[in-house]
Amino acid sequence: MKIDLENLLVTGIFVALLLLVVLVPNAANQTVHEGGNGIFLGVVAVILIIYIIGLFAGKDDIQKTTDIFLIMGVLLLAWEIFIGKLSLLDPFLFPSPEKVFAVFAEDYNIMISGLISSFAILMSGYILAVVVAVPLALLIGWRKRAFDVAYPIAKAVSPIPPTVYLPYAIVLLPTFSSASVFVIFIGAFWPLFVGTVHGVFNIDRRILNSARTLGLKERVMLSKIVLPAALPSVFSGATIALILSFITLTVAEMIAATSGLGWYIEYQHQYANYDKVIAGMILMGATVVVVMWFFDRIQKHCLRWQSVEGP
Repeated sequence: MKIDLENLLVTGIFVALLLLVVLVPNAANQTVHEGGNGIFLGVVAVILIIYIIGLFAGKDDIQKTTDIFLIMGVLLLAWEIFIGKLSLLDPFLFPSPEKVFAVFAEDYNIMISGLISSFAILMSGYILAVVVAVPLALLIGWRKRAFDVAYPIAKAVSPIPPTVYLPYAIVLLPTFSSASVFVIFIGAFWPLFVGTVHGVFNIDRRILNSARTLGLKERVMLSKIVLPAALPSVFSGATIALILSFITLTVAEMIAATSGLGWYIEYQHQYANYDKVIAGMILMGATVVVVMWFFDRIQKHCLRWQSVEGP
């Protein structure tokens, strides 16, 4: 693997510039307790380590990895200069990076417990939707009569926001967690269902006819022929379902939860702790990036038989 020395040089200069700026004292109204700079420098170091790992692991994506790193660096540098050093905006609403990242050292216990709670609810509702929606959609997409009835209904019902079911879910189900799992299940179910049905119904009929000539049973046809052929559409629906699950979870936690990342952000907002609000948003964004990264790895593995050429 060849590493672009020009990219490394630009990155090194940029990191040095960022570190020099961080060492400059903050504006008086953006000062933070002792150790805040150290936490921010630690964050920069972690991003740099991830970048270096990405360079050696990406092989074919070196330029993309460098571009992403530089974009993140520019945002951090602009935040540090215009907010932390120059304090061009209201320091109450727009805290410096040092103030925000210091929150992680202060509230790490409640953040970790909230992250675990949110992740458990998210995965429970999402996995339940996958287990129910995909097999059901395979059967309906396989039978034209069932498809003609179910698909128009699904297209009419699926655009309804899942959060409209939340008031009844909270009243009828025993706990908020179960209500949240149900709402996430509803939100994830329809993209999975519609995507899978669409994928099954649009399989090349020549493939199915060739399989039928072998006298395969319906169960074997669905598991060995239909599902693999429809898998790209299944993953398209699964991606949309996962994104909607994150949105639904956050809204549900902001409305009625007593734990979770969405609750943490809303709770801190009520007390006007905007440094903690931004810290919660950063943690939530990082969580989404990590989950989607693992999802992309799973998708690439399952669809490794495809030969897709990117731009």
